[in-house]
Amino acid sequence: MAADRVQRRMAAILAADVVGYSRLIGRDEEGTLATLRAYRQIIDRLIVHHEGRVFGSAGDSVIAEFASPVEALRCATEIQLEIDRQNADLPEPGRLRFRIGINLGDVVVEGDNLMGDGVNVAARLEPLSRPGGICVSEAIYAQARDRLSLDFHRSWRAQGEEYRPACARLSCTPRFGGTGQVAFSRSRRLRI
Repeated sequence: MAADRVQRRMAAILAADVVGYSRLIGRDEEGTLATLRAYRQIIDRLIVHHEGRVFGSAGDSVIAEFASPVEALRCATEIQLEIDRQNADLPEPGRLRFRIGINLGDVVVEGDNLMGDGVNVAARLEPLSRPGGICVSEAIYAQARDRLSLDFHRSWRAQGEEYRPACARLSCTPRFGGTGQVAFSRSRRLRI
């Protein structure tokens, strides 16, 4: 039946999470929550600016959808640079750093929510990036490599017979006119 058919679409999915959030909350709950609220305002503003939308959030995580993989990566880069600028005013122990994973893939649409492998791969890429970094799937890399002024670094680490991506950190040094370094992984080989 046509009514039972699953609705699908292609989307660029950005998954972001705070590094060491439980430790930060344990040390200074109120300060960490205040900083997180301020940073979420920045992140949400940048997502909207790049024509994305947040469709999931729990605690310190954010998951957003973009029609354009280039805009998703542009947004992620601006998020990391802006968070780095904001962190410069905080003492080192109170700084929040995000990891970001981005994938382009087929997603299942259920109301305002998105699910499926396209979302799951972005969520699996996120912890592979370094603090302050971005790890992107090969599909994102293929779309963005010639459209953005970023240095992409392919980095692989053997793990048994499979290869697991080891993602480079996005270098954020705004005082010195920083360079963007973004990693990519072959999402079809990702086994986590």
